[in-house]
Amino acid sequence: MERERGGTAGIMAPDLTQRRINWHSERLKERHGDRVWRLGIDAGFTCPHRSQDRQRGGCRYCAPDGNIAAYQKGLGCSTPLSLETQISRALAFTSRRYGARAFFLYFQAYTCTNAPVSALVDLYERGIGICRRLIEPGQLKGLVVSTRPDCFDQEKAALLASFMAQGLEVWVEFGLQSAHASTLAFIHRNHDTKSFLDAMEVAQAAGLRRAVHLLLGLPGESRGQMVDSARFTASTLPDGVKFHDLRIVRGSAFARAFEAGEISCMHPSRLPGLLADCLEVLPPAAEIIRLNADFRPEETILIHPPPDKHRLALQVEEELARRGTFQGQSFDRTIRGTIRGQSFEADIETGSPAPPAGP
Repeated sequence: MERERGGTAGIMAPDLTQRRINWHSERLKERHGDRVWRLGIDAGFTCPHRSQDRQRGGCRYCAPDGNIAAYQKGLGCSTPLSLETQISRALAFTSRRYGARAFFLYFQAYTCTNAPVSALVDLYERGIGICRRLIEPGQLKGLVVSTRPDCFDQEKAALLASFMAQGLEVWVEFGLQSAHASTLAFIHRNHDTKSFLDAMEVAQAAGLRRAVHLLLGLPGESRGQMVDSARFTASTLPDGVKFHDLRIVRGSAFARAFEAGEISCMHPSRLPGLLADCLEVLPPAAEIIRLNADFRPEETILIHPPPDKHRLALQVEEELARRGTFQGQSFDRTIRGTIRGQSFEADIETGSPAPPAGP
């Protein structure tokens, strides 16, 4: 038995009463006949609240290098290497380590729609052209563009949608991080939830697949507030969701705040239960892209040993099995279409009291 997916018409999602989590990797293998690997690159973008040289400003939690892929580390965050060099590095890494034969080109670092459309056309087309020249015909399966909701509009959506005519699966990934206005202000996101809702609607109207980033463990947020951010995300019927747990990245504004004793980090032992709570309220058709952040040890201030991503996935599956629940079990379809008609922001600010931070 299958259920219709809410984001893109005509696509069906698996029946999760017989399984626990709708994994993105499994759906990609079904759609493309092989496991798909992302080729993450830094195309030289900045963020609208960062300086042009990318050295100042931005979100308080963000890495100075814009969270580029590990195999591109050390390239320098001011002047990235050419697209061809980066794509070649990404291909060499994924092919050598995983035997990869199917790829998504992933514009990953900073805000990858933060430029005029004329410049974006050139960047995206050059990247796609380089990929197709370096790999076998048919191995490039899709395009992924990571961005902020306040740097997206109908013209940019139409540009991304145009690449679907080339047979590519096109995703746009929006960083929301939290649905709470006080948190968005505290972490210096410089956008609100309305811009997120607008961007999700524009992307859906263009036929794009839409993924949402949520950041768990942000200072001051209770467990209830974090789950409510997932519930808010669910109201937009996303095609995919990425969870990151907060890490204190060296060189970030949060690193300075942590060293001054102003903030702390959630203990990783809380993640399996919290993630299970979040998954239960998401749509069953939303593809789960990741459950936690992925940094090299030297890039963060090591407060607690970070969870292994494979072990964490198993722990979350086991927690859902223990509860007898699954992704989407508590998804509330009735909130769809009414979210703009009510003060949802006021509702979600009344989350339950924050539990102890843990050891």
